[in-house]
Amino acid sequence: MGRFGLDRTGSTSYREYLRSQAWGYRRVRWFEQCRQAGVEPACQVCQVRLDEAGTLDLHHLSYEGVHQDPQTGAWQAREKHEELMPLCREHHQRLHEIMDGRKEFFGWNRARASVVIVARMIRQRRRKAAVTS
Repeated sequence: MGRFGLDRTGSTSYREYLRSQAWGYRRVRWFEQCRQAGVEPACQVCQVRLDEAGTLDLHHLSYEGVHQDPQTGAWQAREKHEELMPLCREHHQRLHEIMDGRKEFFGWNRARASVVIVARMIRQRRRKAAVTS
């Protein structure tokens, strides 16, 4: 997806999508699907659960399911379940700071960059916990 995919989160149209009814419904469906499968959604970094936090962000690993009708301007939210990753707000913001702010990830596929960054954040968290124990 290249650089465009990494900075798309800052675009006006993407912010509009996040405020759309289509995204709101998709978020609700995603969390419902997890619970129907017997899984309580949790941040992939710190494991805080949705029922504890009250809310979690969903990070897009891909935008392939996001479309805007050129005629009506209406958004379509057809992200696959596995293209969304639950994160607490703190870790979601940190992920974007790293992904959007480091040249290391420019040109990377968004999903690959996201997974690498989350893995690094998990390792850092574990190291910090080991030092304080």
